[in-house]
Amino acid sequence: MARTDMDAIEIADFLRSQRTGVLCLARDDDSYGVPLSFVYRDDDSGIYFRMGYAPGSQKRKFLDATDHATFVVYGQTDEGWRSVVAEGTLDVLTEDNVDSAVEEATKALDIPYYEVHDRPVEDLEFNIVRLQISHLSGIVEGHEGR
Repeated sequence: MARTDMDAIEIADFLRSQRTGVLCLARDDDSYGVPLSFVYRDDDSGIYFRMGYAPGSQKRKFLDATDHATFVVYGQTDEGWRSVVAEGTLDVLTEDNVDSAVEEATKALDIPYYEVHDRPVEDLEFNIVRLQISHLSGIVEGHEGR
């Protein structure tokens, strides 16, 4: 199998075609990875998440402590395995700084409230979080001659 780097167009196409990935957060010498649904917008170099937090949430504690985050998206395609790694800073957005397109896109994300959180939605706090991408890379591990 050959391994090749993805170009910017391939990375953007792949991110637009995917809906889930793993957000990696860090606090001191401890790390925390959480699978999340996401929306990618290449017009502003942002990946958006609609995050739900239960009271005392580990995810919230790590989000607040993380200066630099990594988000990994991967999947099998007809050409082989693809993965994209996005690095950058996280911003918790307020209603005042979320444009309507982002708000609508994040509302459409598949968030399995009851299966994951095991509590009513009313008991959860929700925020839209943006990963401002500072570095983006991708690889394809596929067939020879790609």
